[in-house]
Amino acid sequence: MIRLAVALFAVQAGFHAFTASLPIALARAGVPDPQIGLIVGTSALVQIPAAFVAGIVVDRVGGLRAFTAGGVAYLIGCAILLLPGVEPGGPSAPFIAARVFQGIGIAATLPAALSLVPRLVAMDRRGFGLAFVGSAHNLPLVVLPPLSLAVLAMTSLHGVAVMAVAFVLTGLAIVHVVPFHFRPTGESSADPYGPTGVARRRLGFAFRRAWAPLIAIDLLYIAHWGVIVAFLPQRAEAAGANIGLFFVADGIAILLSRVPSGWLADRIRPVLLTVSGLAATGVAVLVLTLPPTTPLLIVAGILTGVGGGLVITPLLVEVSRRSRDADRGSAFSLFSAANASALAIGSIGGAIVLDAYGFEAAMLATLAGVVGAAVIAILDEGLRRQPSPIEAPPALVA
Repeated sequence: MIRLAVALFAVQAGFHAFTASLPIALARAGVPDPQIGLIVGTSALVQIPAAFVAGIVVDRVGGLRAFTAGGVAYLIGCAILLLPGVEPGGPSAPFIAARVFQGIGIAATLPAALSLVPRLVAMDRRGFGLAFVGSAHNLPLVVLPPLSLAVLAMTSLHGVAVMAVAFVLTGLAIVHVVPFHFRPTGESSADPYGPTGVARRRLGFAFRRAWAPLIAIDLLYIAHWGVIVAFLPQRAEAAGANIGLFFVADGIAILLSRVPSGWLADRIRPVLLTVSGLAATGVAVLVLTLPPTTPLLIVAGILTGVGGGLVITPLLVEVSRRSRDADRGSAFSLFSAANASALAIGSIGGAIVLDAYGFEAAMLATLAGVVGAAVIAILDEGLRRQPSPIEAPPALVA
């Protein structure tokens, strides 16, 4: 599991190396905010259909092959940005094309990695395992935004792309150096509260009704992040605030809250964690409507990070519990598609609101989604249920 987490961290540099550097590079070149929002949001738009395809691929060929395919997509996106003549301020087509492959990459890599976790850990440690690997997906938000901004300052966006290529190749090498030792198929589906029937499939993609409220919560919650990644970096830079520290604070807070929340998700009702995280996120949204300063960005980053750790971890655990080995790839891919849809709403839809009413109105619009997510979480019976009892180790049972 540790090796999978390290590989996921390295490969996700193909996406998160551009989280702060791309919008800032475009803004410095004079690209208007609506166009930046379109370019940044393209990856989210592509991720939606790509996630459904990734779900089918994970269910059919396994998580490792899907993970590798996602890494290759990241490499293609970086290669486009390294082409001669591709510079911020020039034609938008190469940047949109690069974001297309980055969207494909994140649609494949994260669901593929998460689908492998239940086959690497015991059922009673599933929350901890998903939180640990999920932290590897969040860790790039701590390291890569400030690192990519430093590389951007010293070189150019081409230098950022070269750095991302090195990370991705390292991650792909890690997962293929030594074979993984998986638990037998079916053993990771033995949750007493889990599904017993076969999921319905359409065009090869599986779906269970029990997933719907979890997907809705994620969709409504993540929308605020689309506004943040598309418009906060240039807003902060214009005000003289350090946007890199926002992402560092967010990432550190996620890392510090993810594993404890995973441990708690195995022991207490998930709704308690979820609602607490949504409350922290709502406060962060209000803080970001204030004129940006570095201290305020750090506070907001801590709140969004804690909120993310408390919301996403129990949702991932519930998605895993409400699925089986044969359809878990579709479940996590649908979760990924919800993330992408929310980011598209925030970045592209937020551009329309921002152009008409300003950044503050765009952020406040996402607050309604956070409240809606809290209502759904409170009403969902599965999130209110006490988790399955912790199993004693076989040696103790003997």
